[in-house]
Parts: sequence; structure tokens; C-alpha cells
Amino acid sequence: MKRKIAAILAADVAGYSRLVSEDEEDTLARLADAREVFDAFVARSHGRIFNTAGDAVMCEFESAVEAVRCAIDIQESLRTRNLPHPPNKRLLFRIGITIGDVVERGTDLLGDGVNIAARLEGLAEPGGICISRSVHEAVANKISVPFRDIGEKSVKNIPHPVHAFVVDWARGGLAETPLTIEPRGDRRGEPMDADAAPRRRLPLALAASLAIALIVAGALAWIIVKPGRDSGSPQAGAGLSADAAEAFAQLSRQGGTVARPRTPAEFYHNARTLEARGDQSGARKAYEGFAALGTEHLDPHLRYAALLRVQEGRAGAREAYGRLIEDKPTRVGALVHALQFEGADRRARVEAFTNQHPEFGPAYFLLSEEYSEDRLGTQTLTDRRLEFDALDRFLEAEAEGRLARHFLDQSVLSAWLDRARKRKDQIETFFRQSATRPTATFTRSNTGWLASLALPEPSTAISYRIGEQGSFRSTGNATAIDQRTGRPAPLTTFELPPDQGRATIYVAYDDAAGRSAGPFPIVFDPQAALVAGQKDVLQRFPNAWLAFRDDMARLLYYTHLVGNRCAIAKVEIGFDGEPPSRTLDLPPCDPRTPYAIPADTRPYLQIRPEVREVTAQITFADGTVSDVQTFRR
Repeated sequence: MKRKIAAILAADVAGYSRLVSEDEEDTLARLADAREVFDAFVARSHGRIFNTAGDAVMCEFESAVEAVRCAIDIQESLRTRNLPHPPNKRLLFRIGITIGDVVERGTDLLGDGVNIAARLEGLAEPGGICISRSVHEAVANKISVPFRDIGEKSVKNIPHPVHAFVVDWARGGLAETPLTIEPRGDRRGEPMDADAAPRRRLPLALAASLAIALIVAGALAWIIVKPGRDSGSPQAGAGLSADAAEAFAQLSRQGGTVARPRTPAEFYHNARTLEARGDQSGARKAYEGFAALGTEHLDPHLRYAALLRVQEGRAGAREAYGRLIEDKPTRVGALVHALQFEGADRRARVEAFTNQHPEFGPAYFLLSEEYSEDRLGTQTLTDRRLEFDALDRFLEAEAEGRLARHFLDQSVLSAWLDRARKRKDQIETFFRQSATRPTATFTRSNTGWLASLALPEPSTAISYRIGEQGSFRSTGNATAIDQRTGRPAPLTTFELPPDQGRATIYVAYDDAAGRSAGPFPIVFDPQAALVAGQKDVLQRFPNAWLAFRDDMARLLYYTHLVGNRCAIAKVEIGFDGEPPSRTLDLPPCDPRTPYAIPADTRPYLQIRPEVREVTAQITFADGTVSDVQTFRR
């Protein structure tokens, strides 16, 4: 089993059993809707869902930063979706995150990291996020949300206390509830919603004073801050680098929002900030402002498309980007539009994009994702080769300086480069250590040759050609269904004529995805194949080399050695404890009928009746020597 360190996110719905018991159909429908949001953000953050059970979800991330960002995005998006529902009807996830050692078992993960994440999730408030100290140390200076230390907690089945932190929504202004002077219900005395939490009612004089104070404060802020910036936000374009990525980085460090954004960095900064606050509508408007500029920055478009998918589904995102590229035709718009399709259609569109725009380096990373095991589930060898080629093109574009200008948030590019290098190394290691090409063994009979193929992966069809000319011939199919592909299993054997000389045989096959692999050359050397085949038989059945016969005490038979003599250079035998030193006579090999025993050959040796034991050792035609075998009467 393979071990690794990973960031693990565990989530489930608070009070799920109660919600199901009260309204099962509505709860299940809302859970499915929430899972679409969950799955979209996990995929966007390069995470992987490795286990689900009812309302519970377990995810793996390579980066703790990506895991926490993903958790915040999920909770903020779901918070907005829950607003139309009364508090006791809301579908609220609790999320726990840790970094730990895990063990891979198939596609599932096990170990302390998984167990601790599940316990941290239990410590989170409904709609909240609880993280371990290791995660806090990894993200504290990289994510601009406040955390509250809740100390060491003893949790079930974990032998040592877990030091935990929670996202402090209130202190970060991420879930602020505006102060309301009027109670719910209108002035005519309509009752407050019974399910809503009551809000404090302020005395009229105090309310008036507060209103006046707010007006005065607003006027002072306008005078001091000047029009053109929010309170606490950077002035549009003030002191920012002309480089868009550096401008975005400066805005991120300063915080706040730009009141009247004009540049790509300002629009994108506003969109990210509003997303973090849970203002999905405001974020969408900021993204629309960015898209209207028609720049070739990719990462804002990817986030914008993810927001559209969460709000309107994949079809809505596809339609929105279809309109966008009509109004503002850009390469990034066309690429992100292609990504809004699904499955093979999306892959074909991304392939077509890279063929049409081979100089657009970032597209090769997205193309590599289309061939990845995370995306496909089951990856064929051709998929691995295509993924490797796409990653190689992406890293080549980085070496030539063709990537950075397409990213406003350079941390996104850094994460892509890290993943690309790691994945490329993994694929190289796989191809060095694994069988990735068909092999063949050739068995000779007195009537001809039988070629038996071994393929490195499941296939749906196999064909071959002898020599450099001619067409490929199918091996045919068996009647049985291959459970790995769901289709009839192709035959893995075919015949060659007995007089077939040395030749190159080309083998091609269709993999489980239906793509052709090969042709792969396999050298057929009849002499070497004959020796190898007979040697294999002799090594697998050493007890058959010699045989005593009870009815003929003076005879020692060696028929098996005669029948496989083409693999033998010499056989030596010894009697009753003597080392093998006497050479046994064998007829010469006849490649035309290699297993036939010549008519003038007697496949036995006369021995004394009192011989009780015979030893034998073979020197094979390829120069190797067998172990000494002992045969007793």
C-alpha cells in the first residue's frame, strides 16, 4: 500500500437525520443541489472526492491552502443558497481539515489524516470550518480570513489531543448580519416570522441619534477618504504597478474593494473580495466588468466560469460564455467556453483549441487534465502518453516565458507548474518501471507456430501484421465478455506457418477507451523462440526428465529430454550419489519437426538393476546450466 501526506477535508450536514425525517424529498433535492456546488469547488481547487456516504463527503488536496480556500468558497456559496430558508430548515455543512499521513487503497484513502479530519468536522459549528494546527501553520499567512484558537480537544479514537482552530466568520466580516431598527413584519403590526431569530428593537430616540451619527460619519469619511475609494480600500489605480499581476498582488495585500474599478486587476480583486464576503451577486458583476475588458488573462475567467456553474449550472455557464465570445472574442474566452462542456465533447474541444492555437501555453495544462486519472477515473497508457506530452508542452511554454502574462494571480500559475512537474515525474517513473508494450511468446509444434500475446492493459481489439508490408489482420474475439471493458474479449493468440523465417511482427490494439495503440514491433526469431520455448518446458517440468519403469528394471527413460532436445546443448548424469559426469546421447535438433522422436532413436538407457538413484544436469543451448535434479527408483 502506498503512503503519502495529503490535506484531507471532511464534511457532513448538521442535523441531516432530522431534516430527512421532516421532509425527505425536499432535503434530498437540496442535498443534491449542495453537492453540485461542493463538487464544482473541489474540482476547481484541484481536489479529489475519494469517499461519500449519504450526506458525508471526504476530499483530498495536494495543498492545505487550496483545501481551506475551497472550504471557504463552499460555505460562502451555500450560505447564500440557505438565506431563503428559515434557520431550522437550512442545510448547513460542517467542515474539518487536517494535513496527515494517509494510505491509498484503490481510490480510497485511510489513516490518521482521514480520522482526524472527520473528528475536526465534528468540532465545527454548522456552516463553519475547523482546522488542525498543522493546517493553520500552513495557511495563516496566505489566506486573509481570521482564525480563532479553540485549544486542544480530546476526540474519539484519537490517542492524543488535537489542537484546533476555527474560521472566525464574525471577526472577519464574512457573515455579518446588518443591524435592523425595525422588527421583522411591517409597521402595521404583522407578526415576526416565528422561525426567525429575534432582533433587538432600539428605542426611537436612540435610533434617531444613531442614524444622525451614521450620516455625519459618512460625510466625514467622504471628505477624508475622497470619492473614488471605499472606506479602507485602495484608491483605483493609486500607486499601483503598471504590471497587471503586480497590481493585483498589491491590491490583495491592501485589502478592501476599489469603488470605481477600471483595470483588470481592480475588477478581479473586487470579484475575489466579494466572493470571500459571500456577495455572489456583486462578485458576478465584478467578473462581468473584467470580462468586458477583453484581456487574455485566464485565471479570472476560470473563477468566473466556476461561479456561473454554481449559480446557473453547466448549461448556463456554457450559454453565458457563448454570448461573451460573440461580444468579446478572445482566446481565453474560447478556451473557457470549451471547458463548460462535458466528457469526451469537452476533451475534443480543448484538443481542437490547442491545435488551432499551439502557441497558447496555458491551454496545455488544461488539456493534460482532460487525460488525467482524476478526470477519467481509469487511465489508459495512451491517456498517460497524451497527458505527458501536454505537460511537456506546458512546461516548455514556461521555459520560453509564455505563461506568466496570462495570469493575474501568479499563485495559480505556481500551483499549476508544481502539479505539472510532479505529474510529469510520476508518469516518467511509471513508464520506466511498468510494462507498457505488448510482448509475445512463441510456441512450436510439429505443425506450426502459435504466438501468444501479453498486453499491458485491457483492450477491445487486437490486430497484427507480419513484416513491413501488407494489411493488419484481426485476431478475432472470444465469446466471453471482458468485465474490465464490458465488450467481447479479443483473442490474444494467432498462428504462424511452420516455415516462418525471422521477421518483425507488428501488433496494434484498441484500448478500453477505443483509441488505437501501436503498432508495436516484436522480433520473431524462430531458432531463439524454439530454444526458449523448449527450455521453458524443461524448467517447468524437471521431474519428467528421467523415469524408471517398474516392469523394466534395466531401463532408464529420457523421452522428455529427447522431445525438447533443441533447447539442450548437453545432458550429464550420475549414478547412486555420483555427481553428473556421464554425457547422455541425444539426436540432433530438426527445426522442421522439433518434437518428433527419430525412428532410429531409442529414448532410454540400459542400467544395472541395483541402481537406486540417478542425478542429472542440463547445459542449455543458450549456455545456462540447470540445477542438479535427483531421480530415485
